Amino acid sequence: MLLRSLTNDRESDVLLPLCNGKTAEIGCGYRKVHPNNIGVDMCGPGELGKAGNVKGKASVADHKALGDDLWMFKTGELDAMVAKHVLEHFDDPMKSLLEWKRVVRKGGKIGVIVPNDKYVDTMTLDPTHKQRFTHVSLIRLFTDAGLKVLDGGDCIRHWSLYIIAEKR
Repeated sequence: MLLRSLTNDRESDVLLPLCNGKTAEIGCGYRKVHPNNIGVDMCGPGELGKAGNVKGKASVADHKALGDDLWMFKTGELDAMVAKHVLEHFDDPMKSLLEWKRVVRKGGKIGVIVPNDKYVDTMTLDPTHKQRFTHVSLIRLFTDAGLKVLDGGDCIRHWSLYIIAEKR
């Protein structure tokens, strides 16, 4: 598969097709799914990560901000939004998702990857996790936010799941 050879990362492979046009990546950390994505992270450009798999690695973010307040983007400005292992860190994932929806244009896509709580006790795994997700709960969240779910399923078996949705 061509995308796999480009990223060598199954989770990035799932999100890469969404990274066309103006795409923001929430929680980009030290590497983006696509180099042209506009990175937003709680660690600003060049700052070293403080925990987990980003500890000691320099952030490639373009903007320092939390993912639930995207002040740097106008309403409907983006073609797509991607987030890999971020949504589970928010106190209020609906607030975050509605903010992501706000900045994506009508017909724009939002792609998210989260740990699959059916197989991984995400709260024990990482004390900064505040939410648990399964296929059912993730679909419900996106549907309740008024997004049209296009695709979803296992990303890495027994580890992570994904959802791709469209702003109507």
